[in-house]
Amino acid sequence: MEKKLNEISFIGARFINLLGSGIYNICIPLFLLKNTGSVLVTSVFFSVIQLPSIFLLPFLGVWMENKNLKYCLIFSNALSIFLFLLLNVSLINYGFNFYFLLAISFIEKINSSMFNVASSSIVSRIISKDKIAKLNGTKSVFDNIAYLMAPALGAVLYGNLGFSFAVWLNIFSYIISMILSLILDYKPNSSTSDKESFHIRLKKGFKIIAADKQLFVFFTLFMVLNFLVSPTEEVFAPGIMKSVYNFDDTLYGWTGTAVSAGVIVASVVIGMKDKGNSIMKLSLYMQSGIMIFTGVFSIILLKYNPDLFYFIYLILCFLSGIFATFVNVPLMSNFQIMVDKNYQARFFSILSFFSSLMIPIGTLFAGVMSKALRTDIAYLLNGVIMFVIVYMAFRKIQNKTKNYDITGEM
Repeated sequence: MEKKLNEISFIGARFINLLGSGIYNICIPLFLLKNTGSVLVTSVFFSVIQLPSIFLLPFLGVWMENKNLKYCLIFSNALSIFLFLLLNVSLINYGFNFYFLLAISFIEKINSSMFNVASSSIVSRIISKDKIAKLNGTKSVFDNIAYLMAPALGAVLYGNLGFSFAVWLNIFSYIISMILSLILDYKPNSSTSDKESFHIRLKKGFKIIAADKQLFVFFTLFMVLNFLVSPTEEVFAPGIMKSVYNFDDTLYGWTGTAVSAGVIVASVVIGMKDKGNSIMKLSLYMQSGIMIFTGVFSIILLKYNPDLFYFIYLILCFLSGIFATFVNVPLMSNFQIMVDKNYQARFFSILSFFSSLMIPIGTLFAGVMSKALRTDIAYLLNGVIMFVIVYMAFRKIQNKTKNYDITGEM
């Protein structure tokens, strides 16, 4: 019963925190555009608050690893409450102030990174290893529900009740998340690495990844997914639907819904049956195959039957959501199993750092290739590149054996 309460408290705390953050992230650009009237100013605002949080990630992980991660979650929520109370008091008394809003958002972005690293690193300390995959599956369900709810809820709140009310709701959500974090039964870190210098501990974080052949390969695969697959939402999907086929916005919107539905279905399956690990290798190949088939069908059906392509593409989007989840959730679970719990904070901060770099670089690459070749052809090419990398990666580790299944052999 206590273990179940631990799982519920953890998932609930993370869900509420993500929902609050998501609402703020939707409302803030609307609030900025209303008060500045400039898309350029809004884009500069987000660049300023995001870049420092990305480059501070490796250092943040080293600093956190010898801290009580439960207290880190509580502190993160408490800091968010304080920041947003300060913001609302300022709005009530002084109105809109760009630089004050920038300062609050800057600190909150770093604080949000701390919460994410802590919530990834704490899993192996609150449940047994054999339950990690199932917990991550359930967590993925609620994470995606939060991602789906936050934009709609944020837009409705902002449109009807204003920015200040959305911030008050945010404060309330962080209070609930903090209370749920307090309930967690947590075993503190027993590492003695705090005797080492900060520089040596940071350097060791990279050595941990390089020293384990399997860990390095899976780390690389995670980066490949961020580089080749993540641009789908920002570049490939709108490019194919709008630039290549000229479908209207409503039809385009359903593609995102199809992907989200696939993600939730796969997350439920992993949460109930813990089947993600057994098909991870197959899912990597299937994900690359979906990209290739999307490009092929697009090229063939463009002149002959666009409606048929749209129907096929919706199915492929749904399958993409399923197979991407059958890769992401087991990969995260394996990281939590493979990496010593005393070093997980620095590992996940390094993982987040490189992931955060790969996504914009991959998006830029996708944009350049789409312009040079055409979006559907570029998407097909990304699928081929991914297939080759996955094949080479598994060839590297096929003779390596561990006491847990991470190769995905059926």
